[in-house]
Amino acid sequence: MSARAPSESADLATTQRRLSAALAARALDLPPLPGVAAEVIGSSIDDHTDAIRLAQLIQTDQGLASHVLRIVNSPALRAATEIVALRQAIARLGMNRIREIAMAASLSNSLYASAMYADEAGRAWQLALGASLWSKEIARMCRRNTEIAYLCGLLHNVGTPVVLNAIGAASAVRLAPRDVTNLLAEFGVRAGELLAHEWRLPPAVATTIRWIEDFRSAGEHADIVAIVQCAVRLAQAMLDGEPTPDSMAGCDAVDHLNLYPEDMAGLFGACAAIRTAMQSMSV
Repeated sequence: MSARAPSESADLATTQRRLSAALAARALDLPPLPGVAAEVIGSSIDDHTDAIRLAQLIQTDQGLASHVLRIVNSPALRAATEIVALRQAIARLGMNRIREIAMAASLSNSLYASAMYADEAGRAWQLALGASLWSKEIARMCRRNTEIAYLCGLLHNVGTPVVLNAIGAASAVRLAPRDVTNLLAEFGVRAGELLAHEWRLPPAVATTIRWIEDFRSAGEHADIVAIVQCAVRLAQAMLDGEPTPDSMAGCDAVDHLNLYPEDMAGLFGACAAIRTAMQSMSV
């Protein structure tokens, strides 16, 4: 193994010091949550939101509306005829599905745009998207709220792009991949907690961000955090190949959720559908 160059060590130390100080002072540069995204997220926990209101919300952001329609008309979701209106899309795919697409599209456009660390940001986004879809699938199997599960999965690693952008701003020199990984491990959760507070995310989401590695400490939200932890493991396995029983070995969340071998077999069988959904939402 080659020794680290002095300049590399200096860049890493400087970046680490700046991140630590910014987090301690709650002065990390945080992106604003787009107004439409905030309302769409709010609508996911509001039983009184109807299809007309959801269409109106999305339509207020023409870029987002166009993005949603582009996804709806992608090869994976395309109907016999082109869908040209949001209310038409909602009628075909359902309000919950369109809301999920809108939330994902909004976050992808506003948060995961790190120029220097585009590859790392891209993988983090794919992990978030995969975790959201797996969380929904597991929640359905466990008879839990699928909308909250989806949202918690989508935002479980929201601190990652914040830290990646901060690393890029702190140093003009690209850090080694292992150093980036270590900085994400050290600061990702804290950055996510800060963003959750700034964005006023629902308590279940904030708790998931904080306790994603330790669902037993999540109090009343232990079940939802366990669902997301299980979903993250499945998403990671899928990004690296294919989920198998071996890829879930040692995952305590499986036992906590009382997922039996036949349940896991059912989840593994959903892999193709999850891949298709991810492809359609990555247009």
